[in-house]
Amino acid sequence: MAIRRLNKGRFERGGRTAIATISTLPTLRVMRNCFEQYLNLTIADGNASVDTIKTYKSRVAQFLDWCKEQELYPALITKQNILEYRKHLVDESKTSTTIRLSLLAVKHFYTACLAEKLVKENPVLGVKAPREKREVGSTINYLSLEELQQLIDSVLPVYKIRGDNITRIQVLRDRILLGCMALQGCRSIEMYRANLGDLSESGGQYYLKLDGKNSIRTIILRSDLGSEIAQYRQARMKAKEKLTPTSPLLISLSNRRYAQRLSKRGIGHVVDSYLEKCGLKHSNFERNLSPHSLRHTAGTLSLQSGSSLREVQDFLGHSDPKTTAVYTHVLNCQENNPASRIEIDF
Repeated sequence: MAIRRLNKGRFERGGRTAIATISTLPTLRVMRNCFEQYLNLTIADGNASVDTIKTYKSRVAQFLDWCKEQELYPALITKQNILEYRKHLVDESKTSTTIRLSLLAVKHFYTACLAEKLVKENPVLGVKAPREKREVGSTINYLSLEELQQLIDSVLPVYKIRGDNITRIQVLRDRILLGCMALQGCRSIEMYRANLGDLSESGGQYYLKLDGKNSIRTIILRSDLGSEIAQYRQARMKAKEKLTPTSPLLISLSNRRYAQRLSKRGIGHVVDSYLEKCGLKHSNFERNLSPHSLRHTAGTLSLQSGSSLREVQDFLGHSDPKTTAVYTHVLNCQENNPASRIEIDF
């Protein structure tokens, strides 16, 4: 890290000076090690997921790279520097959510260092991400029932397969992925983490345990979807794959990574490929569908079909009913448009 001594206890940082003593300044390695231990012992009460830890490390690494470019020593960062970093993220057109996560990771970094007395204060305290101006429900993009049927039908039905077993595995995998997300409301991260051991059966009813962002929930699968998962497991066994309870539910079928866990990027690619195939990825009205739109589809169509708000809240695993209420708001605006009640020829 670039830092130049001017005289005893005084250092130059990007054209500014700060008082410090060499012996009291922790090395960057010490600060990183402190943060590493903090992540493993403190985040999520010591039970943080691998993805969470990886994300926090990545965000802090980006911040430290910025410090190096600005010739700022991490142990001497001030609140003013954090405000400058926030402006840097804004200038890079980062979303409010991205900036919020970056600031949170850096705040944890300095919380860890402060606990070990490596810094005198946490400079991130009080610094918030900018608010985004957005309409309620503007992020709810979903497929109509007809569009969803088109999407499901775009995957070759199992009974029409005449190819090899690998083709059968791919078709079943993709139908299961689309079905779990668009019919059961599963998140991409939940599908990424799902293992074969998370599937259970009792009295002909199939259940799937999902490991989400902050909680674990078990969903009751549609009988047709549960049956296809059972067929999928049999097809993988026929392909001589050694299956265990920790074997991933969704696997890669590429030659290089065959039978390894399908990555989060891979899940997104599979969903997007079918949306593109059906001409649903983009529309003339600038509706841009993403893999998460399938979860919105499950919630919206469930409400349209007569399910109660409470049922859909439990169905989607929302901890706050206000989150589920957004779906109701969108439907009400569409079905009860005051403008349509004005009796006038136009």
